[in-house]
Amino acid sequence: MDKVNRSRRINFLMQFIPEAFSPEIGVYFGEHVIRINGQLCLVVNMAGEVGIRALHPALISELSDVCNNRHWVAHGRVYEQWYLLPEAMPLNDARVRGWISQAADEVHRLSRISAIPNRQAKA
Repeated sequence: MDKVNRSRRINFLMQFIPEAFSPEIGVYFGEHVIRINGQLCLVVNMAGEVGIRALHPALISELSDVCNNRHWVAHGRVYEQWYLLPEAMPLNDARVRGWISQAADEVHRLSRISAIPNRQAKA
């Protein structure tokens, strides 16, 4: 997906994050991201796929199933906290909006207490 359409996609997703969290759109190693308190929350990768950062166990479980355990991979690293949505899933789907909201809530909550883990907690 070209840069303009990735930018449009990340801007579309921004509407699902509460303004009170002061989300910011940026670029991380060439991929479009949304940050909350400096912490990554959402990504639109080079292929245009949407990745959601899952830090809460319930969200991890749900996204793991829906996303067939597909993780965001960038610059030679697998981001285990991140799940790539299936391409066929509409971004305005109520479930997607809910997942984004849950991810934003958890990133915001943990960022305020400096408790964001770098790696997925193993069960």
